Amino acid sequence: MTYDRSKTIGRVAFLAHCDVIRDLLEKGHRNKEVFAELEAKLTISYSQFNRYVLRYITGEQNNGHQRKRTAQISPPTPYPAPTPAPSGEARNSDAQVFKTGQKRAQFKHDPNSGNTRDDLI
Repeated sequence: MTYDRSKTIGRVAFLAHCDVIRDLLEKGHRNKEVFAELEAKLTISYSQFNRYVLRYITGEQNNGHQRKRTAQISPPTPYPAPTPAPSGEARNSDAQVFKTGQKRAQFKHDPNSGNTRDDLI
C-alpha cells in the first residue's frame, strides 16, 4: 500500500527532530514554545504536534473524549422487575406483572399545591 507523501512528511519531520523536542521538553519548555521554535521545520499543525508528542515522546495513551465506548451502561429502572406468569396461564404482553400490593410510581402535578414560595423561580 502506498501512502501519499504529503500525509506522511509531517510525521517524518517530527521523528527527525524527536531528540531535540524531547530534550527541550525535559528541560521544562512548554509544548507551545517548542512548537514555535521548530514550526518551520515540522510543517504540521500545533494540535498534530501535541498528538505526536503524546504518541512518540511521552508514551501516554490519548484517552480523549472522542473514544468509543465498549459497553453501554444502563441506569437502573425505578420499577421492580416483572415476575413471570405461572405456567399454564396466558400473560398479557403489554402489561407488567407486579407483586401483590405494589403500585407503579406515578407523578401527579397539582398546580394548586399551596406552595407560595417565590424563590423557586
